[in-house]
Order: sequence, then structure tokens, then C-alpha cells
Amino acid sequence: MKKFPKTIDDLLNHPQFDSFIGSKLGNDLFTDDPERAERINDAAEDGSDGSTHYETLNDWREFADMLFSSLSWDEREEIEPAHDALLAEIDACEAWHEKNGSLHEMIG
Repeated sequence: MKKFPKTIDDLLNHPQFDSFIGSKLGNDLFTDDPERAERINDAAEDGSDGSTHYETLNDWREFADMLFSSLSWDEREEIEPAHDALLAEIDACEAWHEKNGSLHEMIG
């Protein structure tokens, strides 16, 4: 059985996460999401992130789903509770930001 991240912290420290984010936010971003690319580029001058909490949470979901879909069917069946729990933790984080009005604000 492959090890699957159980928490957001595990997800962010996964060996493939930096490569995933680097690829996602690389040159293709200017084609795929030019507004976000421009915000990230502008924010980098000040040492900020530029993405919104909403965008970042969706990046996390996308990475978790990518890891899950890379598993065999047998592994998915075994890992599914961990995947569901991880997505629930991301959903709770999103709900917190939505409740506090920061979901669509840029990360500082």
C-alpha cells in the first residue's frame, strides 16, 4: 500500500507537492489563468503569494485527487477513507475562510 497524506500538513510536505505546484504555477499559468499569473507575478515583488485562499485550496484538492487517481483500484479502495478525510479537512478550511470573509482575498 502506498502512503497517502492524512492531513493538510502531510499533503504540503509530500515529496511530489513542490513539483506539482511549480508545474501548476509555472509558465502555463499565463495561458491557463492569466489573471492569477499576473497577481502572483506582482505579489512576488513584495514577497507575497498572490493566490487567493480559494485558489490555493483548489490546488490542494487537485493534488490530493491526482495522488488518489494515480493509485490502482485496489489501493484506492483501501486509501479512500484517508482521501475523504483529507478532502473534508480542506473543505473545513474553506468553510472557515468563507465564514471569515477571506476566501477570495490574496494570501499575504
